[in-house]
Amino acid sequence: MSGTVKHVVGEGILRIPKHEGEVGRFGTVALATRDGWMILTGVPKGIKAELFAVKLKKVATTRRRWLRPGQTVRTRTVEIPVLLGIGTVFTEPLSDASTPDTVGVRPDRPSPAPWLDIAALKEVEGHFVRLELHRPPELRESD
Repeated sequence: MSGTVKHVVGEGILRIPKHEGEVGRFGTVALATRDGWMILTGVPKGIKAELFAVKLKKVATTRRRWLRPGQTVRTRTVEIPVLLGIGTVFTEPLSDASTPDTVGVRPDRPSPAPWLDIAALKEVEGHFVRLELHRPPELRESD
């Protein structure tokens, strides 16, 4: 089987849990919705994958009229994929509850350094994103 297998985790506002910054691990992310934290069910744990945050940005095209305000002609969504990290997928709860609220990838050799790319996290934190797990053939073969 060739090609990359994709699994959508969910859509929402990407947030870095507070405890991740305090510890300095930066290994998990969470999705926030209007109702609170999104519970992440159905995440395939224990597999090797690439964690992507796909920024969903709305772009409106307007037509300018002389001496009149512009008129929106069309609106489209631009998807900007941002690689957060590569490793073994895991989930964790944010509180004492047992529901998984965060998802992350553990590198093959965990270290005290951040597990996810800090520059990528800064780019997508607070933005509306779609979290995806990508499994290219080379990662599927290693499982």
